[in-house]
Amino acid sequence: MNNINNDEILMKKCITLAKRGAGLVSPNPLVGCIIYKSDKIIGQGYHKKYGDNHAEINAINDAISSGNNLKGSTLYVNLEPCSHFGKTPPCVTEIIKQKIKKIYIGIEDPNPLVNGESIKLLVENGIEVFINVLEKECKELNKFFIKFISNKKPYITLKIAQSIDGKIALYNHQSKYITSEKSRDFVRKLRAHYDGILIGKNTAKYDNPHLTTHGKFKNNPKRFVFDRNLKLNPNLTIFRDENKLNTYRLTSDRFLKHDDANSAYFREKKNRLSINEIIKYFYRKKITSILVEGGADIFSQFIHHGLFDDIYFIVAPKIIGKGISPFDNFCINDIQSSKVLKYVKSFQSDKDLIIYYTK
Repeated sequence: MNNINNDEILMKKCITLAKRGAGLVSPNPLVGCIIYKSDKIIGQGYHKKYGDNHAEINAINDAISSGNNLKGSTLYVNLEPCSHFGKTPPCVTEIIKQKIKKIYIGIEDPNPLVNGESIKLLVENGIEVFINVLEKECKELNKFFIKFISNKKPYITLKIAQSIDGKIALYNHQSKYITSEKSRDFVRKLRAHYDGILIGKNTAKYDNPHLTTHGKFKNNPKRFVFDRNLKLNPNLTIFRDENKLNTYRLTSDRFLKHDDANSAYFREKKNRLSINEIIKYFYRKKITSILVEGGADIFSQFIHHGLFDDIYFIVAPKIIGKGISPFDNFCINDIQSSKVLKYVKSFQSDKDLIIYYTK
């Protein structure tokens, strides 16, 4: 086995470890770390929870607890170690202290507080540094974090469950259930990776969804619902279940009646809430990722403004006929103005087909 392949194998292990923190570390990135010496892994760790030790510290502690001396070892990590004090001390200081000889880094940290500074410190202290190992995979792993830090906006995914003739609901708004139970399990797993879920008023009103991971995963994302005039029924599930404190109404300041920690108020424009202002609100709340789950008006607005990063279409082999399409309120006057998506992958889910596109 040559060194390049071995380095990539160990970086893949870092990525696998990092994924264990999905949904638990935001707004921090997903990070996994491996420490390698004498042709074997002597320590490993990942960032488990926001505010807790970073991956590098967990890996170092793991190695030390097993009686290993880290001097002369090689450290692998999918993201440049931090060089600043935050919730925890800088990881780069401990790496230098342990006299680690080499470090392989997946990608540089785009955070202005780091952004190459750690690499500079490591080199100045005689540590060999190699960067951009499995760069593409490491960027994909932390696409939420990278966009949030670099663009000051959350990563936005549209999730659209529809019939094969492109309907997300019947003409009378009934939509339970177009897709299979297996596909709905896929969505629950998807939710576990996001900081927040966003739905429109009609989706809340007619579907009365739970918008949770149904207890199958450690976390439930925050739930945001458009309720411009505060007329949604307070008995809806999202306002009454055990996660009700995780539900936030997005409403107009024109309907402000009292202070409410679970409401966010926005100025109206033509009887609409501004999507751009809501995106800014998410950034201020440190919501790094949003899963938009409907309905047609919300999907149409995100498409119209180009404020999305990718889309999952979950297509059931059912023909509904007259009904509601996901982009009913998006209108163009010529084909050249259509939104063109980039196909990434597709796979079967029971009898359904899940198709993944990026913008």
